[in-house]
Amino acid sequence: MSTDEQTSKDARLHRLEQASEWLLKMDNPDRTEEDVNDWLRWCDEDSENLVAFEAFQKDWRDLDALKVGAEAEESAPAPSGINDDLKRRTPRLSILRVRRRKLMVPVAVAACLALVAVTIILLSHEREHSIPGQHVAATQTNRAATLPDGSRVILSTQTSINVDFNGAKRNLELSTGEAYFKVRHDRQHPFIVYAGDISVTAVGTAFDVRREPDGVTVTVEEGTVEIAGNVFAKNGLPTTWRAEAGYRLTYSSHGRTAMIASVDTSNALAWRSGELAYVWEPLGAVIEDLNRYSEHKVIIKDPAIADLRFTGTVFTASLNDWVKAVEQAYPVRADSMANGDIVLVDRR
Repeated sequence: MSTDEQTSKDARLHRLEQASEWLLKMDNPDRTEEDVNDWLRWCDEDSENLVAFEAFQKDWRDLDALKVGAEAEESAPAPSGINDDLKRRTPRLSILRVRRRKLMVPVAVAACLALVAVTIILLSHEREHSIPGQHVAATQTNRAATLPDGSRVILSTQTSINVDFNGAKRNLELSTGEAYFKVRHDRQHPFIVYAGDISVTAVGTAFDVRREPDGVTVTVEEGTVEIAGNVFAKNGLPTTWRAEAGYRLTYSSHGRTAMIASVDTSNALAWRSGELAYVWEPLGAVIEDLNRYSEHKVIIKDPAIADLRFTGTVFTASLNDWVKAVEQAYPVRADSMANGDIVLVDRR
């Protein structure tokens, strides 16, 4: 890459970073009128600044389709002094029109921007396109990120992926955990997620992949995906399955078999907003899942407890309340340990 090309890429990257900072600042309830005036001056400095800013606003509206933070957006109170008509307006507005007409005071402009419940969108910088095996991970909280091609991913806690978009295919490897993908349409460059023994191929769709010790679960929210398993037919080709929107494929690594069933995706993918929904799941599996979200672990002392069945929704931010509810609903006692862990003991 020439020096001029690198300089141009660095300038675009710097502008995107500034746009993201301004979007977050405009959403801050402690912003001042001076902040808004500074933002308007920044927009006037270069026409590309406004383009970048509006692109970030569009990114958030697209992320709303991922159902992350939808509850926050619906419940966020509008700033005081804004009339009902203004509340109903789209969050994007026409910022360019506001700047040209100068009829709306800067505070009102910021108030309209605040109607968007902004979260931090972790960008994959353009210069990372040339780095094979780019690593993206989430630790104790879910993480939303934009991939180099503009696709978006939400990683569940304790999840990591490796990304390689250098070739003709967009390759990702899900090392651990669960990830939701909103794929940008590009028929010439298939989007492939590798998880254990299977690969999931999509062109432009939305789906979820969860990797577990004994297999992989793929849930399709939009479009269709093709899943290839580590099972070879007589012709030497791998066995493939297709799953459409509203269906979930569960692949067993042990048996090398797959089962497809319809599923309520709103419940199955509720983890993106901090809710984990279960239907007749073994309590042991539920607790194993929940332990990924908590610094302190829940430990089952008696194997019989692990076999108890659980149906319900757990909020990851209220695990202690859930443990108390388990004590009331099941014949178990929760004992707290000195390190903060909780041991479930059979009290029958």
